[in-house]
Amino acid sequence: MKLKMTLAYDGSKFLGSATQPHQNTIQDRLAKALNAFGIDNNVLFASRTDKGVHALNAVASVALKSYSLDLKYLKDRLNFYINPSIYLKKIELVDDDFEVRFHVKKREYKYIFNHSKFSPFLSSYHLFYPKIDIKRANEFLKLFLGKNDFKLFQKQGKKDTIRTMFKAYAYSYKHYTIFVFQADGFLRGQIRLSVSSILAGLEGKISKEEILAQIKAKKAFITKSAPACGLYLSKIYY
Repeated sequence: MKLKMTLAYDGSKFLGSATQPHQNTIQDRLAKALNAFGIDNNVLFASRTDKGVHALNAVASVALKSYSLDLKYLKDRLNFYINPSIYLKKIELVDDDFEVRFHVKKREYKYIFNHSKFSPFLSSYHLFYPKIDIKRANEFLKLFLGKNDFKLFQKQGKKDTIRTMFKAYAYSYKHYTIFVFQADGFLRGQIRLSVSSILAGLEGKISKEEILAQIKAKKAFITKSAPACGLYLSKIYY
């Protein structure tokens, strides 16, 4: 059996989700907590996030040696070790053939803009930005829909760069604007580069045709990423 864990975390407190030699990552912190209960197999994540990127519903799994676990007790005790920057929302047993990464059907991310007065206490969690024209933003976001080669929207070189974007849209809530991206997968840095290109379009620095040319892998016009602070891994679909 395997343990499937759904968790939320504050990415500003860590140097990414994947394990690193310095051990200041989500994976390292969770693995250390699990080790306290004799669970020492490798912890795997459905989706990696970079330094400063947050998660509302990340999913991880680990193989178990023993199945006689009180899941409620384990969840409570794990949260004691990993709080306050990580919160284990749900824990469940799944079969050995469950693949936390390869069984994913869709991944969803959100990017949050705050249009209110700047606050240093919130600057790690939203991108403070002037009010956005939602109609124009959605015109740009629609360009990303469908199956495309996103090789010019990646932080690091990867050979397999074809991805299918199922949803890409913006909506307003109070003094916030939220961009939503849902796809079968994302390249490293893809969303932040996408957000950056949309903002450049809204600011009149780049045309719709130029954004589309970058989406079609013809020419890169935008190479600087939007800040990590506004990005959230919001949901994993199986």
